[in-house]
Amino acid sequence: MIEETAIVTRITDGEVWIKSLQSGACGGCAQHSSCGTAALSKWLPKREFAVESDRPLKVGDQVRVGIDDSHVLLSSIVLYLLPILVMLLGVGLATIFLPPAFCEAWLPELSLSLLLATFWVIHKLQNVLLLYFCFRPQIVGKL
Repeated sequence: MIEETAIVTRITDGEVWIKSLQSGACGGCAQHSSCGTAALSKWLPKREFAVESDRPLKVGDQVRVGIDDSHVLLSSIVLYLLPILVMLLGVGLATIFLPPAFCEAWLPELSLSLLLATFWVIHKLQNVLLLYFCFRPQIVGKL
């Protein structure tokens, strides 16, 4: 299980909104000044998200949030393998059902369009795909 410390920012019906306390993944590393992750963590805002919890918590409590690490493989499949499979399936169907002259002229554009469209759909649905199906964070304990 991958764990991180977070703080409770607000509480709604059955959901606890939390925000990460850590500034970067490699804050204690000796390469901190030349690390791309550390540089990005300074510029990108920290996100706040909801976690289902039945624990008695209040705003300002520090909690330990965990993500089951077996879901990392599932999210990798969704984010990387799915667009390639959609592209290959679309190209295969195009070569079967479309005339050969059309395929020779437009197959590269069709494959790139399908790849980019799948990335766009995943980008638009990333909150649903990642937070609810792949990662489902849970509160492990209160600090």
